Amino acid sequence: MTARKSARLAAKAVLNKQLQPAGKVVKRSSKKRQQAASTAKPPLPAPIAAADSKQAVADGRYKTLADTGEMKAALLYLKAADPALAAIIEQTTEQCSMSLPRDDDSDSSFVSLCKSVIFQQLAGSAARAILLKFLKRFGTLKDQSLGYLLEDDSAKQLTPAHFVFPSPQAVVSMDHAELKAVGLSQRKAEYLQAVAERFNNGTLSDELLVSMSDSQVSEALVSIRGIGQWTADMFMMFYLKRPNILPTLDLAVRKAMCHHFKVPFGKRTPTHNQMVEMANAWEPYRSVATWYMWRLAGTITQS
Repeated sequence: MTARKSARLAAKAVLNKQLQPAGKVVKRSSKKRQQAASTAKPPLPAPIAAADSKQAVADGRYKTLADTGEMKAALLYLKAADPALAAIIEQTTEQCSMSLPRDDDSDSSFVSLCKSVIFQQLAGSAARAILLKFLKRFGTLKDQSLGYLLEDDSAKQLTPAHFVFPSPQAVVSMDHAELKAVGLSQRKAEYLQAVAERFNNGTLSDELLVSMSDSQVSEALVSIRGIGQWTADMFMMFYLKRPNILPTLDLAVRKAMCHHFKVPFGKRTPTHNQMVEMANAWEPYRSVATWYMWRLAGTITQS
């Protein structure tokens, strides 16, 4: 048995022990022990190891890090599986954001993906400015009494949160010239409409996405023009809040993992397969470990 496999088995044992309710140890006769065994609650199952194994959730969706107790289970498991990561977890005072509500919990998966397209390869401030122009032109104010600000918002009171995003059908029918007028490039206008077309024709929906496995979501998203693997990974981690995503294309994560596991970092290394192997002990909570790698990346300097 490899050391890494032994660590994973030990982590599962620690997780089960810590999650079970504590109780007094009472000596029983053989007969009483048999009676107790017949009525005792079964131990909590160990976390699943396969990325696409569907967990038992009543409504048929996949379990997420926002589910009650899931983040606690993840942290217990990771601290037992990776002592070096345990130290990083203990030193980090910030709460892992993947267990928190989304910035705008009213956003649909369609809106989230459209915002991802708008923000691609842009500084945050520039992307937010384009998004606001887009919403002022094509969105609907949630509070119609603020309509006067559409003509004069010199005080910059309106934010994207004041608007309802246009529907997929509306985005599909938008003119490219109008999209370019609010700051979108020709290519991004095409990408935005490619996303909208999938939701408009029913190929994708909120209900379908939450019922898909990680690999199915990934395959469905990267087949859309303008959505790459990194965008799909971020969507699964921060919108769907899937617990076992490893974004191997993220530069900060690649550097931090090399530092963490003490392996060389280069232009071509680590490869995708090498990162998957390194993160083996983190399964099935690679998303949470990745979040802490981002925290680590902010503290290291690596050539």
